[in-house]
Amino acid sequence: MTVALPSVSEDGAKPSVLLLHMAFGGQFEFLGKWLAANGWDVTLAYSADVVERFEDGIRVMGFHPRRTTIEKNNFRYPLDYAACNALGAAELFYRLRHQRGYIPDVVIAHVGWGVGLCVKQIWPETRYIAYHEWYYTDRDWRGGGRAERPSTLSSVIVDRMRNLPIIAEFDSADANWCPTDYQASRFPPSLRPLLQVVSDGVDCQTHRPDPDAHLDFDWLSLPPGTPVVTYATRGMEPLRGFPQFLRAVEVLQRRRDDLHAVVLADDKVCYGDKLPADTSWRLRMIDELALDHGRLHIFPMQARPEYQRLLQASWAHIYFSEPFVTSWSLSEAMATGCYVVGSDTPTVTELLEDFETGAVVDMDDANEVADAVEWALDHRTEARAIGAKARAFILEKHDSRVVFARKEEMMRVLIGNSQGGR
Repeated sequence: MTVALPSVSEDGAKPSVLLLHMAFGGQFEFLGKWLAANGWDVTLAYSADVVERFEDGIRVMGFHPRRTTIEKNNFRYPLDYAACNALGAAELFYRLRHQRGYIPDVVIAHVGWGVGLCVKQIWPETRYIAYHEWYYTDRDWRGGGRAERPSTLSSVIVDRMRNLPIIAEFDSADANWCPTDYQASRFPPSLRPLLQVVSDGVDCQTHRPDPDAHLDFDWLSLPPGTPVVTYATRGMEPLRGFPQFLRAVEVLQRRRDDLHAVVLADDKVCYGDKLPADTSWRLRMIDELALDHGRLHIFPMQARPEYQRLLQASWAHIYFSEPFVTSWSLSEAMATGCYVVGSDTPTVTELLEDFETGAVVDMDDANEVADAVEWALDHRTEARAIGAKARAFILEKHDSRVVFARKEEMMRVLIGNSQGGR
């Protein structure tokens, strides 16, 4: 299928930006909407055969996916996958330039999938910002490069292949952004100075406290005043501490008969090794644990307004993670004023300070987790005060209104005109 090209504004007064991702929007959706509302010509392109459209002031289009024929378990897969994505994206760039005369002032691309590798080859005059989310390594560079975990020869080679497309971005990017200090710390010392840590930003107007919130949906309704512990992330997997969460719920259910636990997550593994098709971590944990399913409510991720309401009604929100990319759900819960119980891992503790902006626990100790939750149930006023401090921290450091304005200024500096484009 050939994707029809959109008309591109020739209004020279408008700065233009092209946002590139593999999936629709990703980290750039809300930034794109903010820029469009503030006078930018914004195009968002991702890997899909779609008819271009305008949505919230953004021109949305797809580039034709190119499929690698190499199996995922082959160590060559990451390189071929990136090359195929680079080809699909570069074909779009070429058509935009030579059929429409479109030369964006700025391109921002999510690094690792290959979509930004040829930006400068087609548009050498364009300023390119590479968004770096993760560097695959078993080394702790801050600890002198010592090994963090045992590695097999196969895993070492696969990680090296994953990193090659990431490293290749540094030779053409005019700026390299990374969302957290911890994620930036994963990069080797030779590359770390090239990274700027710039938050993704949190919509603190949307994610805000409501002390009167309770759960009254068609999928779940609980009486006002019901103690609720919540868990919400993309999937159900060990990397995000889902088994540990349910082990703590088992302890809590033995201790209290008034507590309800609510999970919003899809029953799949998003990060980490996949399970056989006939099982899942939800099914495994249900088999392992003695849970009261009348007080455990597990649902797929819901629409954002209902997810927000769940956070507002939470008495204690659980966010666990192994050292990896930090989920937006942590900062969104903090912006909502949740009392967050988080794992003692650097992914989490960059944002969460024990007994200041949340509770930091050993997620593998179900009793310690249960103690932290139970404290919030028994000390409601104090827990809400901690949640208020969490929101204040997010407002100061991560409010999207401040973050997006900073990013816009950085982009304008890159294109050499702080007054409005070329």
